[in-house]
This record gives sequence, structure tokens and C-alpha cells, in this order.
Amino acid sequence: MATITSQAFGLDKKNSLSRKADQDYFDLRIGEPKLSAFPYDLLTEISDTKDINCYYPSHGDFQLREMILSRYYRGLSIDNIAITHGTMGALDFIMRAHLGDGSEILIPDPGFPPYVKMAEFAHGTVKRYKLKLDDDKNFIDWDQLDSLINAKTKLILLNSPHNPTGKIITSDDFHRFHKFLEKHKHISFIMDEVYRDLIFSSRGHHDFSVYIDRGFIVGSFSKMFPLQGARIGWLVCGQESMQKLGLYFNNIAGAMSSFGQELAKAVLRRNLNFTDPYAYALFQTKKILNSYHVDYIVPDGAFFVCIRYNQDGGSVVDELDELGVGVVSGEFFGESLKNGIRVSFAQNPEILKKALSIIGRHWQQKHARVVQ
Repeated sequence: MATITSQAFGLDKKNSLSRKADQDYFDLRIGEPKLSAFPYDLLTEISDTKDINCYYPSHGDFQLREMILSRYYRGLSIDNIAITHGTMGALDFIMRAHLGDGSEILIPDPGFPPYVKMAEFAHGTVKRYKLKLDDDKNFIDWDQLDSLINAKTKLILLNSPHNPTGKIITSDDFHRFHKFLEKHKHISFIMDEVYRDLIFSSRGHHDFSVYIDRGFIVGSFSKMFPLQGARIGWLVCGQESMQKLGLYFNNIAGAMSSFGQELAKAVLRRNLNFTDPYAYALFQTKKILNSYHVDYIVPDGAFFVCIRYNQDGGSVVDELDELGVGVVSGEFFGESLKNGIRVSFAQNPEILKKALSIIGRHWQQKHARVVQ
């Protein structure tokens, strides 16, 4: 797998030497919720908050924690949740507290590139388990996953809706997960549900909090709400695990942004939901790609679509860049997507139409025999 660079986030604004200076450039790389308009009046709403400039509790504002529990995890208590620096801050603490000394973590292939780097930073050993990208019954290859487990296996990381494919864990997967926990009692799970509210499939999301004493759930305001710059996420786990993590909250984090937490509370008070514009963008994306007979993985949620090519994704990225479209090579997410690209469809309709049409024509040129 390629070493992660800023391109995995879509942050490097590369300029192609062969692209015309006046050529339009459509950047479909970064996973940013561009269809969720930020309500700027929230800034006025929090401006009179008393002591907003002061340190907040190391585990986060009490009211915010209660609001998140009320929205997503009604059966849990305030001692089960802490506020973090996005989901990445939560994952960092979990991995640092549980890996090292030869411990192994199972990470999906494909998967969000920083998962691997954070595990390596925590001195853990990474093993990649396969996902069944075209199977509507099981998203996870449970047999292959089972073959990777040994006495050193400490954690398994799950992500649904999934980055980069947008697939979700199915009912069969959830049932198999229950059996997995019963069989492997020495393993804890991490469930990354940062896109939880952005699901377009009727199958919906499964509640992993029923197994909270066996693992961790992480979430964030960065994707489901237009608060990506606030860097406010959360971590949910059993009380014993939370006590173990207390050292990290008290000595490394200190306190999360008071301003960001107040913005998050304001968003939750309004009960905002941004699913509709992303559902429409997905509809438009599928319509355009289908018109060009493009081979892609149909997403159930999030705001990405993975397009498969018959050549290395890195070369596809370079060719599309010259045509004026920025995408991310699939190799950054894992071996199984090395011949593919990830596209963010969180774009306004006009940009999306123009960019996907360029991709569609490019794909047709590369797969003329397939289309015929």
C-alpha cells in the first residue's frame, strides 16, 4: 500500500503542467460536507455564553455529552462518553492505550488511510481484513477475518457507513459480529460511525452500543453537520475503559475547544438534519455514471463513490487531473482498490454534473470494449 500523503485527504492542490491555464478545475478529492450550509447565526447565538473562553471539563461539557447520548445512545450514562478532537482524537487515544508490545489490530481493506498510521504511531501491528465490495448480504469477509486472529490480536476496527466505499454493515454482518465477540473474548472493537446520519439505504444503521462493554464507538460533528473546522467528536465506551483513558484526557488533551463544543450544542438544539441534499447528490451521481456504463461500487451512505478501472489508480488520477478533475487514487485506501479512484459527490449539482461527465467519458475511452 502506498504511503499516505496529504493527497489521501485531497488537500494537495496539484497543478498539472499540461492543463490549460483557463481550464476549469473540479476538485472531488476532499471528504468535506460542502452541501451542508453552515448557519452563521449560530455564532451570534453562542456569543453571550458565559465563560466560553475558559477551560471546559477534560472529558467535555456535561450538557453536550448528555445531548449526544439523548440523540444516539439513550441507554448509556454520562460516564460512558467523552468529547474528543474529532474522531481522529478518539482513535488516537484508544490505540495508544491498547496497542504496543506486539499487540495487533485488524483494519479494513479498503479503509481510511490514517487508521494504519495511527496504529503504527501507537506501536501496534496492523493486519488488513477484506471487505466484500459487491456483496449485499455481507460487507465483511468473516471467514478471512477469522483466519487473521491469534493471541496477540487486541482490536478490530469497523467503519459504517464506510470510507471510501459508502457501504454499510448489514443485518447479517451484525449477527456475525455478535458471534465474533462470543468466540474471541480477548478482542475489543472500535466502531467508527462518523457518517452515521448520512445513510440512504432503507436498511439503516445498527446500534453497537449494546456491546459497549466490549469496545468503543467514535463519532463526530465534522461530516453529519457542517462543523468540520470545530474539530469536535466523541468517544463512547464502558466505564472501566473510560477510566483507563482518563490519563490521556487529563494529561494530553487537557480540554477540548469550548467554542467548538458550544457550536455543537447549538446545532443539536436545532435538531438539524442534512441527509436530503446528499441523497439527491447520490441520485445524480448514479444517474450520470450509469449513463456512461461506469463500473462503480454503489454506496449506501456517506458521500463517496469508488470507481473501478482496468489500470492503476495513480495513473488515472494524473490523467483526470489533466482533464480538470481532482480525485483520490484507490491505492491509498488499500490493496483491493489499487485499480480505482475515490470521488466525493458532496458538490453542488452543476459542478457534479460537469466533473462526473468528464470522468464518464474518460472511463469509456479506457474501457471501450467493455462498453461495446
